Amino acid sequence: MEPNEKLEELKEALKDRNCSIEKHSSVMEVTFERTEDADWFESIFEDYQRESAVSCLMSMRGANARHKFVFNVKDMDKFIKLLEEE
Repeated sequence: MEPNEKLEELKEALKDRNCSIEKHSSVMEVTFERTEDADWFESIFEDYQRESAVSCLMSMRGANARHKFVFNVKDMDKFIKLLEEE
């Protein structure tokens, strides 16, 4: 599957979460507008690390009322699947 298709799948999985997504090589940046969406993502991120889909979360919460998460993607397919299960 093409990288752009995977990014579109990720956007679809997060479509109800009011966020922007940027991909830089294997590093993903997701910025949430709403605190409740950021809380949701942060609370389940540890599960994604245990499933070896992602690693190395850096959180920048509250800056300009936005909540940004930067992390490494190890397995995009698994990450998207886990998000769709939530």
